[in-house]
Formats: sequence, C-alpha cells, structure tokens
Amino acid sequence: MSTPADQRLTDRLARLSPAQRAALTSRLAARNGPVLRPRPGPRDRFPLGMDQERLWILDQLDPGTTTYTLGYGLRVRGAFDRDLFRRAADALVSRHELLRSGAEAEDGRPFLRVHPDRRADLRFTDLTRDDTTEVPADEIEARRQEFIAEQVRRPFDLAADPVLRLAVAKVAEDDHQIVETMPHSFVDQWSYVRLNEELLEHYRALAEERPPRVAEMPVQFGDWAHWQRERFAGPHGARHREFWRTFLDGVPQRLALPYDHSPDTTDHSGEHYNFTLDGTVAEAFFQRARQARTTPATAMTAVYAALLYEVTGQRDLIIGIPTSTRSEPEAEPLIGFLLTSVPLRIRLPENPTPEDVLAAVARSAAAVADHREVPFGEIVEAAAPDRSANRYPLLQTMLVQLDLDDSQTLELPGAEVYANAVPEGISTMDLTTAWWRVGATVYGRIEYRTALFEHTTVAAMADRLLQLVEQFTRHPDEPLRRPVQALPVPPAPLLGDSTVAGDAAAGPVAAEILTRVTTAWCEVLGVESTDPGAVFFTSGGTSLLAVRLAHKLRGDGFTVTLKDVFTHPTPTGLAQVLASRRDTSTSPAPIPPVGPLGPEQEMLLSRGLSRVEDFSHSHVLTAAGPLDPGRLRQAAENVVRAHPTLTTAVRPDDTLGARLVPGAAWHWSAEPAGTDPGQVVAAQRARFDRAAGPLFAVSHLPGVPGEADRVVIGASHLVIDGMSWSIVIADLAAAYRGEPLAPERAGYAEHAAVVRNVDPAPHAPYWRAQSGGAGPYRWRLDGANTYAGEQSFEVSLPLPPDGYATLQAAALTAVARALRPWAPHDQPSVWLIGLGRDPLAGLPGWDPDRAVGFYSAAHPFRVPLTGGPAADDLRATVTALRGIPDSGKTFGLLAYAAEPALRAEFTALQRPRVIVNHLGELTDPVDGSAGLFTASAQTAATGNAEAEREVDVDIAVGVRDGQVVLRWLFNPAAVDATAVHEAAGAAVRELRDLIAAQQRTGLPDGLPGVTGVTEESMERLFARLNRERRNRQGAQT
Repeated sequence: MSTPADQRLTDRLARLSPAQRAALTSRLAARNGPVLRPRPGPRDRFPLGMDQERLWILDQLDPGTTTYTLGYGLRVRGAFDRDLFRRAADALVSRHELLRSGAEAEDGRPFLRVHPDRRADLRFTDLTRDDTTEVPADEIEARRQEFIAEQVRRPFDLAADPVLRLAVAKVAEDDHQIVETMPHSFVDQWSYVRLNEELLEHYRALAEERPPRVAEMPVQFGDWAHWQRERFAGPHGARHREFWRTFLDGVPQRLALPYDHSPDTTDHSGEHYNFTLDGTVAEAFFQRARQARTTPATAMTAVYAALLYEVTGQRDLIIGIPTSTRSEPEAEPLIGFLLTSVPLRIRLPENPTPEDVLAAVARSAAAVADHREVPFGEIVEAAAPDRSANRYPLLQTMLVQLDLDDSQTLELPGAEVYANAVPEGISTMDLTTAWWRVGATVYGRIEYRTALFEHTTVAAMADRLLQLVEQFTRHPDEPLRRPVQALPVPPAPLLGDSTVAGDAAAGPVAAEILTRVTTAWCEVLGVESTDPGAVFFTSGGTSLLAVRLAHKLRGDGFTVTLKDVFTHPTPTGLAQVLASRRDTSTSPAPIPPVGPLGPEQEMLLSRGLSRVEDFSHSHVLTAAGPLDPGRLRQAAENVVRAHPTLTTAVRPDDTLGARLVPGAAWHWSAEPAGTDPGQVVAAQRARFDRAAGPLFAVSHLPGVPGEADRVVIGASHLVIDGMSWSIVIADLAAAYRGEPLAPERAGYAEHAAVVRNVDPAPHAPYWRAQSGGAGPYRWRLDGANTYAGEQSFEVSLPLPPDGYATLQAAALTAVARALRPWAPHDQPSVWLIGLGRDPLAGLPGWDPDRAVGFYSAAHPFRVPLTGGPAADDLRATVTALRGIPDSGKTFGLLAYAAEPALRAEFTALQRPRVIVNHLGELTDPVDGSAGLFTASAQTAATGNAEAEREVDVDIAVGVRDGQVVLRWLFNPAAVDATAVHEAAGAAVRELRDLIAAQQRTGLPDGLPGVTGVTEESMERLFARLNRERRNRQGAQT
C-alpha cells in the first residue's frame, strides 16, 4: 500500500514533460561514485563541507561580526517546562555530532573537532520582573525585542563556542519567546526546520514518557562532508566544473540594480520588507503554472527575473537559487549547512513578455538540472569572476522559495507554538527575495542592505513584484514595461559626518532610546502619541520639521543628522541608528575672520545682474494689534545680534574675487502712519549696498485708524533664503515678547569656509549625469528672454484636509510628467532648490535649525520618470530626492571651488531650462510668530530688467488657504505662452490624480496583495497559519 508521500511522488512524475523526464533520467544515470556511509578513521574530527568551508573563510575575513549568523524564533503560548526543554536540547545535541563540534584550523586548513561533552548554550530570562519588581505590561514588548537583538548580535567564536544557542525569555506566565542562533556555516533554513521538528519531538516524548519518534541517522554530517569531497575530487567534479565554465562564459560581472548608494562598501546592515499575495491571485497564478506544465518555483523565478529586467534594463540576468544538497536519502535528517547557490543565468529576447521570461527560465532551469548540487566554490572556480572584498562573487541577488506544507506542524503539549521573526539586522546579499507558501497563503519579504538601498526603492520593487504576478496570470502575452535609463548611484556625502544610513544596526532597540525618540517626534509633529512604525513624512512631517526633529534629538545628546530622519523615517528605525552610533564629530576647522563666499553666493554674483542688491525679498507683516516702535526696534536689534549673517557685507578681493566681511550696518526706520508698504520696500532696497551694507532692513508702519500696524522686513538674497525667513520672523516675534534668543554658535561665514575646503571632484560623475536631461525645450520663441517681460500666473487644486505627506515630491513628479511633450528627454533635468542644511562634520557648533543665511543650493536634478504609472514615477522621485548628496551643495562647488579643469567644465555645462522650487513655501511664515502677526504679503526680486533670464520657466510650489498653488513665471516673448499654460494644466491634473490615489488606497491601483506588512502583523499571520496547518493535518490523520 502506497503512502501519501509515494502518491505525491507518483503525481509529480506523471506531470513531467518529455524534456524533464529526459533530464531526470540523465541525472539518475549520472549518480555514480562513492556511497554515502560512515567515514573511515577517527570520529573526533572531520573535514568541513565544501560550502561550509566557503562560509568559514568569509568568517575569517570579517571575524567577530554577526554577518553570517542565522537566527530562528519560536513563540510558545501556553504551558512550558524549562527542565523538559533543557533535556530535549541535550537529547538533540547528543544525536548530532555537528552540534557538538567546533571549527579549528591546522596549518591554515580548517577541520571540525567533535567535543563529546559539549552542550547547547541554553539561557533563561524573565522579562516580567526586575529582581523583585514587576515590569509594567507596556514595557515587556520592548524588552522582548531588545532580548531578541541581544541574541542575534552576539558573535560566535567558531572554535570555542557551542554552535547552538537557545535563549528563552518569559514574556508572561503562559508566554515564552525562544531565540535560536547558530553560525550560518553550521545551519541553513531547512536545517532549522529539521532541528525544531526534532527538538519539540524530544520535548513531547519526555513529557509523555515515551521514546522519541525521530528518524534514524545512518550517517552524521561529518560522513556527508567526507563523501561530498570524495565525490567532487575526481572526474565527477571535473565534468561539473566544465559545464559551469561554459554556462557562465561571458556572464555580466554586475547587475545594474537600482542602487541608491554606492555598492562599494563592506557594510552588510540589513532590513526586511514584508508582503503578502492576494489568495485569489495566488491560486490563479499557480493554476497558470500548471497549465504551462511548469512548477510554481519556476514560475516564481520568472516573475522575479521580469522584475530584474525592468529595474536593470539587462536581458542577460543571473539570480542565485539556494539549492539543497540532500539528494542522498541518508542526508535527509541531518542538521548542517547543506546548501549550495546555483547561479541561474537567464537570457531574454528584446521586449519580452511574461511567456518569454517563463520560457527562458524553464530553459535555464533544465540546463542546470544535472548540476544543481555542485558546491558554489567549485562554480566560482570554474567561472573565475572578478573578485572583490566588497561583494559576493557572481551573485548580487538571491531568490529563496519554501513550501512549508511538507514540514511538520510545531506542537507542544498544552501550548500553541509557531515560528516568528528574528531580524538579524544583516543582509549578506545586496537583495534577497523570499517566497513562502503555506496552503493557499503566499507571503514573502525582500531583505536588503540598508547601505545600498533606500526603503522607498525596496517598497516600489515589492509593489511591482506583486503586480507582475498578476500580469503573468492575466496578461502573459503583453510586453513587460520598457526599462528606463539607469540614473547614477548617489555618491557618499562629502560634507556631512562619516555616519551614513548603513551604520545603523538594524533590529530591535532599547526601550529607553525609543521612548526619547518618540517624545521628540511627538513634540515636533504636535501629536500626543505615535506608533513605533509610523513614517515621519506620512504623519504630517515636512523637510523643515525634519530639521527640527534632528535639532531636538541633538539637544538630547544624540549624534544625528538630517539625512538620518529621511533614511530611517520611523521612531524605531531612527532609534536603531542612535542606539548603534558612536560620536564621529571632528574638531571644527579654523575659521578666518573674513572668508570666501559660499558657492550659492558666487552663483548669484555670476548671473550678470546689473545690481545684485535688487535681487532681494521682502515681507509685509500685518500685526495682530498696535506695536510699540521702540520695543520693535530693540527686538530687531536682538535678531541681528543672534544672526550675524544679516550684517555681513560682500566686498571685492584680489585673491578670492569677493569675500565676506562681518559687522556691516543694518537699516531701521519708523514710518508715518498710512505709508504705502510698496514705497518702503523700494526705499529699503535702494539703500542696500553689497560692499558696505546694509543688506537687511526693518521698518515699522503704524496703521491709520481702523487699520492694523504693519512691519516691512527686507533682505538681499545674498544673506537670506526661504527657511531663514521663517527663523527671522519667528525670532522677531519672540524678541518682541521679551524672550531671549539663542545666538548662532557658528554662522554663514564659518559654514562657507568649511564647505569651500572640500574637494568636490568625487561627485563630478553624479552631477554630469544629473545634467544629462538638459537641453532646449520645444516651446522656445525668438524673443529676448529678459526679466523685463516676465509674466506669472497660478494654477491650484484643493489640499486634502489631512494634508499630503509627499506633496513636494508629488508636485515635482507631476510637473515633470506634464513637461514631457516639450522636454528634450524622457527624463528631463530641472533646476531644484535644496535646503542646503545638512550638518557639517567640520563645524559641529553649526545648528541648521537656527542658521540664517543663503544656504539653499541650486542644482540640476534628472527626474527619474519610469515610463510606467504616475505612482511608480513618484516612488522613484522620492528615492532620488533622498539620494541627493549634501543637499546639492557640491554641484556649486564644482563650478566655483574645484580645480580649474572641473570649474571650466561645470561652468560651461548645459543647464536645465526649467526651475522647480518644489520645497516652495509650504507653511505661512507668520505661523511661527505665535500670534503677533496675522498675515504676510511678499514682494519678490525687482530691478535688473534687461538681464538675461537663466531659465525658460520658473515654477514654485506653495500652500495657501487650503490650496496647493503652482506659480508659473516666464517671458512670453521667449516662450510659447500656450504651451506653458497647457503644461500647467497638465501638472494640476497629474498632481490631483497622485493625491487622489494616495488618499484612496495609499497604494498603487490594483495592487494584488499587501506590502510593507509589519513584523507584528506577520507574527499574527504565522500563528494563524500554524493553527490552520495543524487542523488540516489533524483532519487528514
């Protein structure tokens, strides 16, 4: 009588195609060579497995780290007996000699030594009590996460330490968290399944006072390792090496994955991004695979290959497939590293469809079928790829697939047991995508190196992966998306400190640090509480609020940068960075009393303006009540003392061309009641003198009866930018109320001196590529493009009541999509204005939250339009914006402070013809005045009428009276007005659709599943799936 396993095997053989049957016959015929049996010689030492040795070597290259530590978690809810668990662990270790072994070396050659009395490293912890004090329930979950982190971050000494660690934490009277950790060279994921099946069976047997029902073990891991080396030492190994040499000949050395940061780093810090597939779509997908006479694994591989084609633009792809080396029946019950990595090479035709990709994957899988158990080191030796200490040979991405229906359910008497996540905080590969199938449920995750990829890039890939599953099912003959031109990987910052995104040790964090981060977070956002996984920019955060959050955390003693808030935008993620970081501040650079201009100031002076002073900005503030002129003047004096840049002059210099000189005058006036504010604005600007001062002025305009007092504040753009205006107005109001103002410890002159001391040459390739989408637009007329003929108009649309977290990026995306009919390239380059306020390693006293000056940096930005839906463009734009190094400042340095050849190149570089001030003014500057002022009117730059405009169209984004406002400024003598108005209308429609899509679902339309699933939600899923599997298996029994 056949068993269910026999019947499943029969059914699988019946579904094989003729080609698959031929491959199976060939493989069976080739299975000759040594027989797997107990090894000869002494039993106290044996060789490492060939793939195990490869991981041992990697450990030697990076000793004392946890890069190659593998963890596994079990949650036990119900009865749990510590003594039974200890005895079960002893029984498990006594059956497997590998679990009692250590890796040693003799004359540089590694071997495994068996220690007869070695046991598992077993520890018990009670998270519910501190000595005699009971821990509050709301702190226990944070302690559980911290407990997991402690286990996965303990490095192994492969020679001296027990290789199996079991840490058990009491979470409640009937709730325990078990964390298992082992060196990856001693275990793989499938071995962990075997290990836990046996561990829990020993526990059950002890509880029920019966012998354990475990598989016989005719051989041990050492026997298998000895057999594997014998097998591949002779002609058998030579035949396989020759195959791989031919199969991988000419393979690309590197996939152009969508890196956000340079991949030339040894930082392997990692995170997981979870997703689940819609059940109906999953069933239809597997049905489609059956109809195509292929396996679910092959079909899933084809989906991933399609994703890689779309994001890399390459048709010769290579994906690592972890493959079990347990072909011998005697090896089935073994625990150890019994895996190899099969480099699956997939060659696609031009403009492929899902059917094309599936066929290509099936051909590749059939080609390697007889060679899937070859140790990866043998494959590398045959292929002889370029080697680097910074990256894995041959492979950058892996695809893992497990069908857990064939494994046993986890059970203990009187308890519910299920596997749960143990984030190691490590990613050995650049990207690893994993799929798991349990019954009708399919879930997965993308594991990625945080030093290489931004969260948003991985999120977009996960969304697209699920969409491709549906496309393979419903539209198998429709071509895949046309790959977009790969834009450059953003380089590492030059100005900020050496701590970047990858420095964070991912994983759970201490409760105390998380509490401090959450408190600052809530204060900045003005909310009472927040979720640890909440994203700053979808919770009401803006770029300016991000600056304030970083400032507040620095005031609390943390080493934190503005970029940290962008790259780790959740309380948990930010706390992880702060918990792992060491202070990398350096001593400030010596600052001369007078010094060079900043690159932004030089750019302004080089524009050919007849009177640079007229390039100024003014605010007319309406007061809530009558103002005392003496008190207002004193408040303005206090503002000037707190921000010395406002009294800086710009004087000619024989060596520098121009230099910053502190101590210039500023202007105050008290005007008669009823004075026209426009006249005051003009009078202030007429006084401005860049060489002698003033460049800053404050005037009081008393109101006539029935009218409010007003204050006119004017400043040359040489000493102020948009964010500085918010600081100045808020400080003026605070000083008027008698509040003390914190002076800047380091100002713009010091900042400019540090910035100018940096060599921007490493960023030159990045900025060349960002300028690559520049060129003439198809709306240009023959008229003179001067300031004299400027016209402006506005288009607007309602802002949702709860705001829109990615408005800046969405507006930029909408504008770029609207410009396509006239733009010179599919991915147009535009001018952007960045905040320019990243912290400086060489100027630790400089506070970007208090800094007043011309910091904002103009730079080109090539908008990464994908050719797909607007949601994909938005995700790509968000990621690209976050990748801009040093807020764009190094572009200005290349034109004005680099060595002569680079200066000449970047001065002559073709510049974008459209400027998009996507930061705009998204808050009213009077908001910071705490009620002293009720309204603000602005007057932009005047004068310089005959100067040539640098751009065709100037677009600014703002929010006013509940509306998103896009102001378009152009000269109709030089630019076709009809085209500009059409583009503006299209931009509003694009932006409206993006906002509506976000408000409607928060995800791209039609996403067949859920992405960004939290670890808490995944744990609930694991518990449910384990119950369902137990019920199914019980019904079958």
